[in-house]
Amino acid sequence: MNLQRLIGILTKSQDDTMFQDIVGYDNIKRLFRMTLDSNSNSHILLTGPPASAKTMFLMSLLQHLKNSYFVDGGNATKAGLIDYLFENQPGYLLIDEIDKSAPKHQTFLLNLMETGIIKIRESKIDISVFATR
Repeated sequence: MNLQRLIGILTKSQDDTMFQDIVGYDNIKRLFRMTLDSNSNSHILLTGPPASAKTMFLMSLLQHLKNSYFVDGGNATKAGLIDYLFENQPGYLLIDEIDKSAPKHQTFLLNLMETGIIKIRESKIDISVFATR
């Protein structure tokens, strides 16, 4: 990303409709905009106390991003995520309440983010799929 484009993103006017329902959090809005405008694979983890707009950010992204998928971490399983990712290949995976998912499911997601590879074992055969945007 060149400097001129970066300055344009950082000074973008407040009429950005993606996050129009969220008041404040301008730095987080800019971070999302810079990440979405970049050509690299990126991961963002939002942390904070209850009622700090984390879910609202995810819902806004779900509405505005084509090929995105929203998951409630407390109800997601490794098998369910793998099935969905193989069948639908979403460009964006939005996970809410990831801290509520079991550690084995979190490990799968961490491996996916680190390597970009979904790996499963079926009938003594290892199958790997490269997850790219």
